[in-house]
Amino acid sequence: MNKRFAVPLLAIFILLPIFGLGQEALPASSIKTIYITPTSHYDFGFVEPPDAVRERAARHIDEVIRVAEADPNFRWTIESVWQVNEWLKRAVKPTSVLPNDTRKIARLMNLIKSGRVALSMSWGSMHTDFMGGEELNRLFLDYAKLKGKYGISSEFALMDDVPGHPSTIPSVLAGSGGKYLVVGANTFIDKATSLAPGNVPFYWQSQDGSKVLTWVTQSPRGGYTEALTDYFLDPYSLDPYTDRTPFEMFEPKLAGKRTPLQIMESGVKDLLDRYNKAGYKYDAVMAIYAHDFIEPEYVTNLERAVNLWNSRHTAVRLKIATPTEFLKHIESKYGPQLPTFRGEWSGLWSEAKTQSPKISALARYSHDHTPAAESLWSAIAMTRKIPFPAGNMSQLYDLMFTYDEHSGAGNTGWPQLNNADALSEQNRQYVNMATTGKASVDRLLNTGIKTLVQPSRHDDPPVVPADRWFSVVYNGLSWTRDDVVHLTAPRKDTKIVKVSDAVSKADIAFDLDENGDAVFIARQVPSFGYRTFEIKAEAGTPTSTMRTISSNEIANDRFSVRVSKKGTIESLVDRLTGRELLNLTGEMPFNELLRVEGSDASRVIYPEETNVLVRTGEVMSEILIQRPRSVFPLTRLTIYKGIGEVQIRNELDPTEMPFVGGSGNWSDSYYFAFPMNVGKDGLKVIRGGQKWLDTLPDDYLPGARRDSVTTQHIIGLTNGAATAYIAHRQAFYWVFAGYVSTKVRPIDAPKEFPALYTGKFPLPEATLYSRAIRHGSQADTHDLGVVNMPTVEPGMPGRYVYEYAIAGGSTRDDIAARRLGQAFNMPLIAKYVQVPPLSAIASYFTVDQPNVEIVNVKPAADSSVRGDVSASPLDPPVSKTFVIRLQEFAGRETSATVTLPAKIRSASVVDLTESKILGDILQISPLTITLRPYQTATISVVIQ
Repeated sequence: MNKRFAVPLLAIFILLPIFGLGQEALPASSIKTIYITPTSHYDFGFVEPPDAVRERAARHIDEVIRVAEADPNFRWTIESVWQVNEWLKRAVKPTSVLPNDTRKIARLMNLIKSGRVALSMSWGSMHTDFMGGEELNRLFLDYAKLKGKYGISSEFALMDDVPGHPSTIPSVLAGSGGKYLVVGANTFIDKATSLAPGNVPFYWQSQDGSKVLTWVTQSPRGGYTEALTDYFLDPYSLDPYTDRTPFEMFEPKLAGKRTPLQIMESGVKDLLDRYNKAGYKYDAVMAIYAHDFIEPEYVTNLERAVNLWNSRHTAVRLKIATPTEFLKHIESKYGPQLPTFRGEWSGLWSEAKTQSPKISALARYSHDHTPAAESLWSAIAMTRKIPFPAGNMSQLYDLMFTYDEHSGAGNTGWPQLNNADALSEQNRQYVNMATTGKASVDRLLNTGIKTLVQPSRHDDPPVVPADRWFSVVYNGLSWTRDDVVHLTAPRKDTKIVKVSDAVSKADIAFDLDENGDAVFIARQVPSFGYRTFEIKAEAGTPTSTMRTISSNEIANDRFSVRVSKKGTIESLVDRLTGRELLNLTGEMPFNELLRVEGSDASRVIYPEETNVLVRTGEVMSEILIQRPRSVFPLTRLTIYKGIGEVQIRNELDPTEMPFVGGSGNWSDSYYFAFPMNVGKDGLKVIRGGQKWLDTLPDDYLPGARRDSVTTQHIIGLTNGAATAYIAHRQAFYWVFAGYVSTKVRPIDAPKEFPALYTGKFPLPEATLYSRAIRHGSQADTHDLGVVNMPTVEPGMPGRYVYEYAIAGGSTRDDIAARRLGQAFNMPLIAKYVQVPPLSAIASYFTVDQPNVEIVNVKPAADSSVRGDVSASPLDPPVSKTFVIRLQEFAGRETSATVTLPAKIRSASVVDLTESKILGDILQISPLTITLRPYQTATISVVIQ
């Protein structure tokens, strides 16, 4: 070799890797194209209060338009419909009185129509397992409204961060016209599903047969951030939280020692290795390119990186795209090969909502009562021609969606991320959402019930004696009920002395409770209707009619309940079957409060002796277990004659909760233990969801998280021979036996692996732990450091309340379980009216099959909001087209007949968003429809 070239050649070989002239060998793989899908992930209330995030999102959409119009190769996905909604609210010319800047709006809509900007159909990235049933049905409704108004289209939903969803999602997405689902699952706590990455995409199928092609990516670094943080496909852009590149963050020893191409090669190698190891067999994969609140200008760096890669590599190409482009490619090429899976795989991130139990309880109240208010006002609109209050309903659903988004909860924030003032403001806003929602829905129900029965100007109501009052008891559910009524005295200076049924004219037995309220059983209250009761009242101060007895047991025709002198619940017997419902040898006593510090069981202190007070009356009997000066001051056990449940009311006092910390923990968790008398052999958990009841572990998606579960209204345990049910109002999150620490370890005991990761199925016993609260005392803020927080629910003083209803049986009965949970969460509503209704009893909507329920009745979506401006005042709008939502929940094909208070002119089945007619209904007098097992049927009716 000529020595003149020896040193330069040696230098070139040394510098080859630095200048990117060398290429790292990639492993052999079926993958030839990596589709990179840019988007930005938005949280409500994670870094800023929700209202500030709304403003940020609107500015973000402006940037998407600007960058897209400047770059013809630009591709982007708008993650959530709420972002477009917020942008539209602000798309107004400052000098115009018109509500919208149509030219500006057209710029965005044209980009979506072109396919360069994709729009996810989902309102947001939600805690879908926490959402109410009718709320979930509307998850894609706002997208459909945009589609109808602007002519855009989309076929996919993107939900990031949340590591899993309930089995109802394919039903709702497919039922709304969607074909594809993309989940960027953040698994920093625990797993999502073992189907990823080897068996994606797969058709995820609901129990009703609906299915959507589903792509799941998951990672402890975020999942949706994978292109940036796992595979380093953009070596130039900075992490929004650290101002360093992800490669510098996760590979600090190699920082500054790799060229951009080498960084990308190491990431692509990791991607190929991960998919190869899992047995992935298709020619393309998708990598979500996202991070929190990043701007579309990031795509400039991504384009630079992709061009660099594609100029040096031909075996594996990078392509910037939208999720639909990738999924259509896979489906068109491999459709028949793609597997189908059923199952529940909620990531259980809604556990975060147990940090603010009062707010969450009010949210759950709105979930149930808003559809009832809608149905009530639909009856008014049909029968009295009064306009339906669509605006109030729209506001209520927006409040629910905002809180049910995956960051929604009063909390102590992410360590070192939040500013102290912003964190406090976030919590205030969530409190305001919850309290505003409840006040609004209560007003709608109160005014609606009175409006429904008020006399018209053509009626001549009778004069009522001064001591006579009339109350209508309204049933907001779709079957005739016998249930408990609580009725206050008509005035503060009166007491109720007599209750009569205005239909049968019979006197009704009642008790006066400690508040002076009359408690009685209203029988045969019709579906979505009322029954009238005549009340006689006298002047005086109401006092309780309950008798205190010296016993530790209560009993009636249905149950007997016994407690010890120390307040331990010793027995709960179903007297119809003679069966003890409690497991008396479980790892904890029934209804015992468990405190867990971090992941370690701790002690609950009871400074004084427990007091037990037993009272009985004509209708109800109750046991009060009083624990003075403790965090758990009161339990109330109540049974009612003729009612098949034992009700439990537990109260926790936050002022007595120990200050959190000392064991490396930021929070303590409190649970109520419910050991039930169901044998462990063949033991299954019955999960009451939004549409049907899942059976666990049978109905889990492969590899789903199994330590806990969230439920709508009911949870149960069964082994085929015995069954126990627990209905619940405020609480919603349950942990299974074996997955939570229940025994306090000795002080010198070695640290154990958390029970969350060591529990397993089959479960060791039939005990369920109801999470009451995850309680934190401090926040580690970005600007002030650690601050003590007296509450994360400012303006909501007082005790935490948790109510349950216990029932049992032999074999499983989904109809009884569903009705128990629904009725417990939608009690009968009693309201005084000025004069007795012309009809003492009335029903407005009915369905004749017990396995079918009317979920909701409402005006058609396209007739609720008009947006027209007229030169002259308009007459009140009269609705003629209504939607009736039916749900079959027991898995049986059924022909159901539905009645309405108006004559039907025509009827058709439409999709969930009411935008597509699926078929006409020929039998309309009476309205009759056949439902498939677990089907949600949305029926559009035009009335005369």
